[in-house]
Amino acid sequence: MVLARFTADTWRRLAPIAGPAPKSSRQPGSAHVVQNGTGHPTQLLLMTDAEAADWLTDLEGRES
Repeated sequence: MVLARFTADTWRRLAPIAGPAPKSSRQPGSAHVVQNGTGHPTQLLLMTDAEAADWLTDLEGRES
């Protein structure tokens, strides 16, 4: 489960086994991934639909 821009109440309802809600962050794209009962901070890529489509189809800019 990925939670971004959540309240402490939302965290308690959706991820109770992950412990107390982490402190909020004002950094754009900051989120938490809850996996196996543990919350892990992560950074999300912020893209428009067009940017995401370009990124997914740009094979020249990627390593094989």
